[in-house]
Amino acid sequence: MIIFSAATAGSNRTLLEDTVLKRALKNGKKLKVINFIDEMIKSAKNLNKYINSSALPNLDIKTLEILKNAAFHNIVDTIKEDPNTDYIVDGHMSFWWKSGPISLLNVNDFREFTPDFFITAIASPKEVLDSLKVKKEWTDKEIDSYEIAIWSELEIYTADLISEALNRKNYLIAVNEDPITLYDLIYAPSKPKVYISFSMEHRTTSYEQLDRFITKLKNHSIVFNPRSIDLDVYRSEDDERLKAMVFNQTVRRDYHLIDQSDLVVVHMSSLVYSSGVDSERMHAHTNGKPVLLYFPFDRYSPFTPYFVDKMYKKEGDIIRDVAKLHKEAKGNGRGVKQ
Repeated sequence: MIIFSAATAGSNRTLLEDTVLKRALKNGKKLKVINFIDEMIKSAKNLNKYINSSALPNLDIKTLEILKNAAFHNIVDTIKEDPNTDYIVDGHMSFWWKSGPISLLNVNDFREFTPDFFITAIASPKEVLDSLKVKKEWTDKEIDSYEIAIWSELEIYTADLISEALNRKNYLIAVNEDPITLYDLIYAPSKPKVYISFSMEHRTTSYEQLDRFITKLKNHSIVFNPRSIDLDVYRSEDDERLKAMVFNQTVRRDYHLIDQSDLVVVHMSSLVYSSGVDSERMHAHTNGKPVLLYFPFDRYSPFTPYFVDKMYKKEGDIIRDVAKLHKEAKGNGRGVKQ
């Protein structure tokens, strides 16, 4: 199993990958992480000892191409030497440098090996900017939250294009997502992939009930939780341009999470309006994704069940049906190919 992990600099995806690595080793799995940029630097030292990660984007396109090809070749050799090990190869699809994009990877770069699937690790622009501020190689660089938001979108867009051309999936995973999500994508692919939809806009109850439900759901499915990226800080953002950018990306991100899932579970524990929940279940339903709705109330509008495949009054009944889907997938051998 080979996974290519894309992300912007400063995303701190290594925290996610390291936790998955430790879990894998604890469970007797053979998993290694290879940093693509580090491999490029190793190749660069043969040409110029002064080249480091902060200098890479300053190199001309031809030199970048040479270093990139050498790095991929070394990675392929490493994988061939130990084919019984699973690998996460992490890197960037692009650079955002001096207020503009630099394309780093394209579909032809994966001619020597094709990952089983891609992931794009995502974090909020504020998280990324805070991380970059303490990185030595970025202390003299000028980049703001708006540019980070653009770079993040560029990483997702490029990974989507490449993965689609290779007939593979590109999964968005927040760096603050429960690491079991990535672990199960690798080692429990028969689990159905579930997007959990719930109200965050006008929530009147705590998340305790929802969190308990999600924990149970993870026993039988791979859950993508939109709360793993905290965007509350942008609701009071003075920069209206950045606020609009982040809000628009949030909608596209959640739609992407739905599209990469097998079904959507809507959890409505309180009767409050949520434009996000309404939009998400419509997007899922009109794109052929089953929508299961937890709705423990007796009265509802004719519109409530319209974009829903099945309604439930008890959380346990949803868990039971998802567990049934998992059992059927395991029995049929489905879910192995991403």
